[in-house]
Amino acid sequence: AHTSPRVRAPSATRTHTQGPGIGDEVVRIVESPVARAGGHTPAMSKRPASEMDAELMPPPPSQAGASSSRAPPPQAQYLPCKTFQGARPGYFFRLGAQGPGYYLDRVARDAATLAMPPPKRRKNAEELLAEAEAEAGLAGSSGRGPDADFADASTVLDEKALRKLVLAFERRYAANQAARMKHPDAPEKFVDSEVDLDESLRALSALAGYPELYPEFVRLNAVPSILGLLAHDNSDVAAHALELLHELLDSDSVESHEEGGVALARSFAKESGYELLLQSLERFAKRERDVPEDAAAVHHALGVVENLLEIEPEQATELASARDGALPKWILRRATKISKGKQKVGAETSAGDADDVRAYAAEVLAILAQTGGEGVKQLLGGEGGIEAVLTCLAPFKSRDPADEAEEEWLENVFDALCALLSSPANRDAFLECEGLELMLLVLRSKKIAKHASVARVAAIKTLDFALTNSNKACVKFVEALGLKTAFAAFMGKGVAAPIKKSTSSTRARETEERAVSVIASLFANLEPGSELHDRLCAKFVEDDHAKIDRLVELWFAYAARVENVQAEQRRSVAPGGILEGADEDELYVERLGGGLYTLELLGCILGAAFATKHAGIRERTLLQMELMSGTDGDLDSDGDAREARLLRPVRDVLETHAENIGDADGEEEQMRRRMRVVKLIVAL
Repeated sequence: AHTSPRVRAPSATRTHTQGPGIGDEVVRIVESPVARAGGHTPAMSKRPASEMDAELMPPPPSQAGASSSRAPPPQAQYLPCKTFQGARPGYFFRLGAQGPGYYLDRVARDAATLAMPPPKRRKNAEELLAEAEAEAGLAGSSGRGPDADFADASTVLDEKALRKLVLAFERRYAANQAARMKHPDAPEKFVDSEVDLDESLRALSALAGYPELYPEFVRLNAVPSILGLLAHDNSDVAAHALELLHELLDSDSVESHEEGGVALARSFAKESGYELLLQSLERFAKRERDVPEDAAAVHHALGVVENLLEIEPEQATELASARDGALPKWILRRATKISKGKQKVGAETSAGDADDVRAYAAEVLAILAQTGGEGVKQLLGGEGGIEAVLTCLAPFKSRDPADEAEEEWLENVFDALCALLSSPANRDAFLECEGLELMLLVLRSKKIAKHASVARVAAIKTLDFALTNSNKACVKFVEALGLKTAFAAFMGKGVAAPIKKSTSSTRARETEERAVSVIASLFANLEPGSELHDRLCAKFVEDDHAKIDRLVELWFAYAARVENVQAEQRRSVAPGGILEGADEDELYVERLGGGLYTLELLGCILGAAFATKHAGIRERTLLQMELMSGTDGDLDSDGDAREARLLRPVRDVLETHAENIGDADGEEEQMRRRMRVVKLIVAL
């Protein structure tokens, strides 16, 4: 074709037998506008060889890339050229089988191909979206989507990522609601949207690690949507919503940013969270003993209440005002629910017999009773609340708790009862329901007295709370023959030998301190000169003044304990100490916890005993104090000087006690208590 002066153009559909390079060029020439117009190719022999060769050569890379966005044609194996026209990338010039020209350099091409990176696979739309969301910090740990599972622990959550999380959750929530309304009787048509909703709900649990984002979470109005899921028809979704609230309100989560926790707690109360929480408890409590998932949901709901009270104790008032206090009443009923079936004493309980929900409800009840105000206490104690508590405690007058779980439950119920007794109305109900008699039966029981069990310690603690500032309770206590029981605990009777010898035993020490407080309350509330008061004073005379000896012994024991605390404080307040800069009130409170409170009560009892002007009591007290202090009474010829020297530490403690009596119960009550202590100082 190149040697003849003119070549007739073959048809475009004709099969060419030339080499691949020549055939491609022929097809290009044939399909050119000139060939299509005239049917012939131009006479190539009349054109200069250089121009013809330049036309057949591929354009330089710079021109080829700028000419068009199309993919370049495949490289030709041979480019005819009569003379060497310079270097061509990928080709070499020689006289080969097809004539002179440029031949493809296969060796260089193969080496370049191997050096090139493999082509990347084209990503589809879903993969591109997932990659973009992953860059924004929304990818789940499973890699299945932005909220397919809990967020990766390594992902840092910020406000932008939180907004995307909430937006994804709201979209899926709306989609699920629409699908349920459109196909209410066809679960298979909305099950996929339900799974997506559950996954996006779980993805929000990543927020628990960022309490500083809680205000933004509240501003996005996501709390009402999550609370709305508590009433979802799918119990799994509702349970996961409770779990999410439990995690977000966890005290450990909000410890680093209390403002965020308070904002979330207030938003919860504002959006009727307590009403919805009560509905969830009533819903899942129906099958909690048979379905572990429902029991876990009840546990999460109670955990929400506990966390709210820890974050902001004022939430107790909000909780009590919702639906006329239905939620606190439910917690009280569940905590005092008696287990089905009678359990034998000493029998081991299996895992199925343990009522974990009741134990947790008792713990929440104790927190609610301790943090709530007078209104909350009256709500819990009224309408048979005190009676319900005493009924569930009655079996323990003849047996110990079966295991540690029941022991913990028993402690929490007793703590709740003690907190409720600070209300006068509840104290009256306690007396009417014969609560004093029940506590005395627990203390007198021969089956538990020798063990110093939790029931025995809790019983005397309850008596302490019931008798404090209550003349009516003290009168009934003495009439119920409680003096013998109280002084038995005061003397350390009924405690097993190993516990009695161990001064570090918490239960033995608490029993001792509660007994001192009970006797101090009797002296403070019984009318001096009355028959009941005389019966109390007579206890210090019987058995050759054994109670006086015990009283003086305890005084010196607690005085030494307080002296150790004061010595430690002196070292701590020194420059560089842990208490450097602490004021006197803080140091006084620390001393109270170190034994000063009991020492003050012992001083009040000593003063009340001296105020009886009984010669035997006074002389025995001075003699014992002289023996315990290690001084020789013969050094003082004057009896008044000897008495003043021995009783001076008691007067100092009572003076400090009078100065620190607070006005929490009003100024009138404050003055009354101070005058009483002053009278004791005068008696000494």
